[in-house]
This record gives sequence, structure tokens and C-alpha cells, in this order.
Amino acid sequence: MFSFKTFKDKRYWILLLPFIIFLVVFSVFASNYLIKNTFMVPLFFLSYTSLFWATYYLWKYFGDKIEHK
Repeated sequence: MFSFKTFKDKRYWILLLPFIIFLVVFSVFASNYLIKNTFMVPLFFLSYTSLFWATYYLWKYFGDKIEHK
């Protein structure tokens, strides 16, 4: 489950920066498409956050698994 230890983890901050940069760039270049197809906005944000957290937890799982060997 969610805990505040996540914010102290370096992996979180390393992943957050590229994800935010991509979000801003995508929002700028795809703004016309998103305005025309408003139903895609919630779908995009849901998939985007799911991808972020899946990447974070996979990296954390495999990183911790390798460290404890």
C-alpha cells in the first residue's frame, strides 16, 4: 500500500522528472487532439499514472531483490 516512505526513495524522484517532462511536452504538442477528443484525456491520465507506478514498483521490486542476494 501507499506510504510516505515513497517520497524519500530516490527511484521515485528519478522517475518523476522524466515523466513530468514527457507530460508537459505531450500536453503542448497534443493539445489540439485532446481538445477535439475530450474522452481521451481521462484515459490518457489513467494509463499515464498506471505506467508510472508500475515502472516504479517493478524497479523497486527488482532493485531490492538484487540488493538482498
